[in-house]
Amino acid sequence: MSSIRESYCGLCEQCQLGSPDFQEAVGKVKTYMDQLPVHWQRQCINEAQDFPLLEFRQGLDWFSGRVDCPGCKDMGGLEHCGIRDCATERQHDYCYECLDHDSCRHLIFV
Repeated sequence: MSSIRESYCGLCEQCQLGSPDFQEAVGKVKTYMDQLPVHWQRQCINEAQDFPLLEFRQGLDWFSGRVDCPGCKDMGGLEHCGIRDCATERQHDYCYECLDHDSCRHLIFV
């Protein structure tokens, strides 16, 4: 991780995308997947009922390509983030400064 990630809600500060341990784990899973024999993949994973293996592999590539996200305060993360938009509109540095913090519809998942 090249720098401290900053966000309004606190999620960016908790992000593991750039951590060496996380990237190593993603790399290991990618390596294991690449070593699976094609016939095993077809026989053992029912993509209609279990999950699409190709999409899982693409997800791993996504994780390994996001190591330098600067956090949403430096325009990392989602292009349109409701949390960031709300905080900047209300001129708050952090969500907890807002009087509506406890009932905020943007923070339901946090």
